[in-house]
Amino acid sequence: MQKRKWLVKNALQSTALTTTICLMAPYSGSAMAQEADIEESSARSMETVVVTGTRRADRSAADSLIPIDVISGEELAKNGASDFTDILRTQVVSLNVQRFVTNDGAVFQRPFTLRGLAPDQTLLLVNGKRRHRAATIQFSRLPLTLGAQGPDLGTIPSNAIRQLEVLRDGASAQYGSDAIAGVVNLELAEDSDGFTLSTRYGQFFAGDGNDLQVQANLGLPLGPDGFFHVAGEYQTSDTTSRGAQRLDAQALIDAGNSDVANPAQRWGNPDAEAFRSFFNAGIELDESTEVYLFGNLAWSDSVTGFFYRNPETRTNVFASVPLTDSPGGDRFSFTEVFPGGFSPAFGAESWDWSLAAGVRGSIWGDVGYDLSVYHGENEVDYNISNTVNPSLGPASPTAFDPGTLEQRETTVNLDFVVPVEVGLVAPLNVAWGAEYHDEAYQVTTGDPASYEIGPFAAYIDPDTGLPGQALQVGSNGFPGFSPQESGEFDRWNYALYADVEADLTDRLSGGVAIRFEDFSDFGTTFNWKVAGRYEIVDGLAVRGSANTGFRAPTPGQANVSQTSTNINLDTGAVISSGIIPPTNPVAQFFGAQPLDVEESFNYAAGVVFDGLGDLSITIDYFNIELEDRISVSGDIPISDTERQALIDAGINAGGSFEEIRFFTNAFDTETEGVDVVATYPIAFANGSRLDLMASLNWTQTEVTEVRNPTAINRERTLEIEDFVPNTRGLLQANYQRGPLSALVRANYYGEWTDYGSNADGSGDQTFGEEVLVDLEVSYDARENLTLSIGAENVFDEFPDRDVRQGNINSGIIYPRFAPTGFNGGFWYVKATASF
Repeated sequence: MQKRKWLVKNALQSTALTTTICLMAPYSGSAMAQEADIEESSARSMETVVVTGTRRADRSAADSLIPIDVISGEELAKNGASDFTDILRTQVVSLNVQRFVTNDGAVFQRPFTLRGLAPDQTLLLVNGKRRHRAATIQFSRLPLTLGAQGPDLGTIPSNAIRQLEVLRDGASAQYGSDAIAGVVNLELAEDSDGFTLSTRYGQFFAGDGNDLQVQANLGLPLGPDGFFHVAGEYQTSDTTSRGAQRLDAQALIDAGNSDVANPAQRWGNPDAEAFRSFFNAGIELDESTEVYLFGNLAWSDSVTGFFYRNPETRTNVFASVPLTDSPGGDRFSFTEVFPGGFSPAFGAESWDWSLAAGVRGSIWGDVGYDLSVYHGENEVDYNISNTVNPSLGPASPTAFDPGTLEQRETTVNLDFVVPVEVGLVAPLNVAWGAEYHDEAYQVTTGDPASYEIGPFAAYIDPDTGLPGQALQVGSNGFPGFSPQESGEFDRWNYALYADVEADLTDRLSGGVAIRFEDFSDFGTTFNWKVAGRYEIVDGLAVRGSANTGFRAPTPGQANVSQTSTNINLDTGAVISSGIIPPTNPVAQFFGAQPLDVEESFNYAAGVVFDGLGDLSITIDYFNIELEDRISVSGDIPISDTERQALIDAGINAGGSFEEIRFFTNAFDTETEGVDVVATYPIAFANGSRLDLMASLNWTQTEVTEVRNPTAINRERTLEIEDFVPNTRGLLQANYQRGPLSALVRANYYGEWTDYGSNADGSGDQTFGEEVLVDLEVSYDARENLTLSIGAENVFDEFPDRDVRQGNINSGIIYPRFAPTGFNGGFWYVKATASF
């Protein structure tokens, strides 16, 4: 199977590169005789009508009561990144995302952060409708995202998007749970004709990470006034390697072990293959009624590597075990299978799909309505190979199916909006509605060999008459989900909401929103929002808002278990360690409580200046106080005395735990920051155009109260406060003249700190600021053919080297959590044909 995929991938890459070169060749020395008309700028226009954060149909980004970034699909396309998550990182400075290497599910479903908060504190919408979460809950040590379950941006094909809107304000009073940091809304393309095919090929300057992407868009008419648009992309990406040989592996090689791989552990991007698609359709039944339908289908298959298992030091994997009960009998060690040690290959096959259907129009005169239903699912099926279940001994397979995670959500909305004449300069915009939402989280058991306890988890060694070295239980690197950990957990909730927005005078606008919500598992919430904008003089306005918000714990967070097991040789009892639900009596014995909602208070104030020609500048300050933030507790060891106390209290399961963790409302934070955005389009007399854009974000988070000391220690506090750069900046220039266009983009990342192994902080390392420059040049070789060449990180910048000894020992050269990545520069060529 792997060989077939390799052959297909290389054939596609070769074909794509050859096709691109052939398309470029006939036009490399020619120029078009006539200058093409300069199209409407693709820069971020403040005059673009927005739909996020307002239910008024005529609001633009310029006169919005709250800050909104608007990015066109054309601008998204001018990017060397192929993953939509990375595209957003280069376009929105308040959004951060890293490329993870060894962090379980985060390698495949990459969490992102907006305005310094967790990924599940940002709401993702498509065409204004809530999109479902990913199935992955982030258990690994990650900046800002430990314990989070947010949406997966990696399932989105960038060519499906007509307009991207990023609302930088709390919006729970309008949209419900999760909209604390803000809202990301993807408006899908609505073309009713045309076909576009784009092929892109590139690789890193180091010569690896070959990346092929093929995108296609098709628009068709549906009747005289309807449309059907479908967009899809196929992508394959090869691995990269930016590490050195591990010191312990090199020592084995120096001692004569020729079976050790070089490198024994790879630090770099995973091997990945993906297909992503979205469709969008609408048809007018009459002058006042439209039916719409949209949805997606995405698939991906990725493999990464885990930490190296040294055959001389991993005794709980490689120890010699007896195969008979007689002294001096045959013995077995996994050095017979992996004489040079091994690094498990961890993979995930993911499916994601959604479907939304609705009808909207007007009734009773001017009353607008929108009735819709949405269903979405995300599934991750893990696999792990090049590893063993050590406790099974020689009977262990070397490839396992650890199990499957699945997230399912259904939402039904009914919205109304009506303009009401009350004697103001414009009608009062009154909106109200109701929503029903249910979701389920399912864990499916892995294959038995991935979790079962083998005979060598505990045994008496006949050669010594003493307990032998216990071997680990489960597929090493990622034990499978056992029947005890599997199950389906669900919840439903409904909401009632209303908002009013009005131009009170020619210069003063305001809005109020309220929302009541009732959840089946923890009760009710009530949230509000007020916002206003005042134009002091023509071209100069101030705006501000205040709101409360919340995030409901997901069924997955409230119920998930992930444990590893061993055997107590004296009693024969199964001993477990790992994450258990906070409702488990063992967890509650150690202080766990059922999860409660996270609650926020957010206020913001800003200035909008657009009084000097086409120059537009916005400056916004924000402050978010967040209480009862949900995270995973620290490791809580259970002593023999505590185990007996659990049994005495009637909690018999307590005798089977050695160490536990659980989700908890762990801490409070205060996050504040400033966003500055400036745009300036310049049209020249010769017909050319230059679009300039600059943005700056400063964000600082402080832990203000610790509610669970096991969850918030010095290291975790550093992760929350300093692990992501506090300062991000972006400068962009897009020039177009006739058939030629050029884009230059510079992204600035401030310094950040990662902790070391010393409890006093002396081993921490602060990494310096970085500036990454991207460049793309495009040429319209024909009316329907555009050729492009470009580079990300054109100056091949790398983060500071990691000088912490533990990481050097592991072969790490550059920090593995670097916000800019550590792969260096990337070049690409692209050809786009339109029909």
